[in-house]
Amino acid sequence: MTTTTINASAEIASRGSLRSAAILAGGFALFTLALHVICSIYGSRLGYGFFRDELYFLVCGHHLDWGYVDQPPLVALQARISETLFGLSPTGIRILSFAAGAVKVGLTGLLAWQLGGRRRAQALAMMAALAAPVFLVADNYLSMNSWEPCFWMGSLLVLLRIAEGSLSPRWWLLFGLLAGLGIENKDSTVFFLVALLLGLLATSQRRLLWSGWVAAGIAVIFLVVLPNFWWQWQHHWPTYELLNNIAHSDKNTKLPPLAFLLQQANMLLIFSAPLWIGGLVWLALARHAKAWRFVAVTYLVFLAMMMAMHAKDYYVAPMYPVLFAAGAVAFVQVTRPNRWRWPAYAYSAILAIFMVVATIPIGLTVLPPQHYSAWAAHFGANKTRTEKFSSPLPQYLSDRFGWEEMAQGFAARYNALPLEDRAKTGIFCGNYGEASAVNVFASKYGLPVAISGHQNYFYWGWHGYTGESMLTLGDNREDYLKSYEEVIDLGAFDAPWIMDHEHHHYFLLKHRKKSYAAEWPEFKYWY
Repeated sequence: MTTTTINASAEIASRGSLRSAAILAGGFALFTLALHVICSIYGSRLGYGFFRDELYFLVCGHHLDWGYVDQPPLVALQARISETLFGLSPTGIRILSFAAGAVKVGLTGLLAWQLGGRRRAQALAMMAALAAPVFLVADNYLSMNSWEPCFWMGSLLVLLRIAEGSLSPRWWLLFGLLAGLGIENKDSTVFFLVALLLGLLATSQRRLLWSGWVAAGIAVIFLVVLPNFWWQWQHHWPTYELLNNIAHSDKNTKLPPLAFLLQQANMLLIFSAPLWIGGLVWLALARHAKAWRFVAVTYLVFLAMMMAMHAKDYYVAPMYPVLFAAGAVAFVQVTRPNRWRWPAYAYSAILAIFMVVATIPIGLTVLPPQHYSAWAAHFGANKTRTEKFSSPLPQYLSDRFGWEEMAQGFAARYNALPLEDRAKTGIFCGNYGEASAVNVFASKYGLPVAISGHQNYFYWGWHGYTGESMLTLGDNREDYLKSYEEVIDLGAFDAPWIMDHEHHHYFLLKHRKKSYAAEWPEFKYWY
């Protein structure tokens, strides 16, 4: 029996029953789900509406496909299922994302159990995951980011159990399914899997790779991602083109290495930094953690990848549940020799207090927007932006305002046109947020379909519009005079708390000089 196996066996003996761990994890998960539902309902009463990307995902859900310019297919399917089951409301379409947040918190507790932690360690780890601002924010609206940690940590939990011998090698099939679904949810999962492979190769657990079941698991991954791969190939790799455009633009904020590292602590709650940093050190150096050493290497490799590519800081977030779990196990091990029980509970209580007074008010929709900045200032709320766009509130809140008012503005101007003009009038929008707002609210306000060249709207085309009569939002009348014979300013669009770049004017564009069909390739805007 190898030393690694002996250490893993010792952890198995010390951690208690899976049933007990699952019950505790289930309790935390239910609390997480209830928290998100209640805060979302309350936020709707305060005026917080659909988030920009949610509107786009809803439209993608009505154009189901094996791929999209800017995302794999799962988030569109999630939007379609949510709308079908729970209705078209901000809270309804978010139910599955709320559930993902609950699963992530529960998985953190199960990871702590897997690493040898008993109830104190499990509770501390889950409290840290629940209190982390980056997770509360990501799980509070429909997005790819909510399910991403679930696929990563779910596959990692399977691998940890294979590594210790609790699961047979045939469970690589489940690993492959979760990893494949992770890629179909968000492309960054590929980099996680590369980092995981390097982590295994760099440690003694490379032995796990010499099994036929590993090949079977890899085959499952390829089967799951094959439809999206085929879509990308048929469309000449649009996602790569988009990412290349962004990489050579000023859209995203590029943080230097030290600032990137500091952002990791900020987005996870500064008071939990000793926990996840301690977890990383424990995984990397502790004798009892030798069986899990590859996890530390995986994190460090993935972190280096993201820093080298100038990725957004939160792209590393899905890795932290396992570090919280490891840190909680290490914390309890340090205090256990003296039979101290209170430090783990005290640490959990501190995290709970800051979650209530800081993370929830700053990250969720519980503060009236007019009071948000004053409250956030008490805690020195993180002002670092991941993109160049500015707003009166953080982007994840400001982008929930103004969309229905925008659609109402289009409706008022559309209905003011003579009846014969309405029949040939369409709507063109400069970005997917505006176009999707029109299309989501179109049936409510009697609007024609909005078109755009932004992201996947380019593939959906010009909807038969010739450009004879179009409504649009823009900044200057002069921007349209080269393409239209007549441009009429129909007044300003404005709404409180919206993104700064969404303050526009409505224009009526008449008699396009060249049809959309003739010039549509020029409208492609992948940015």
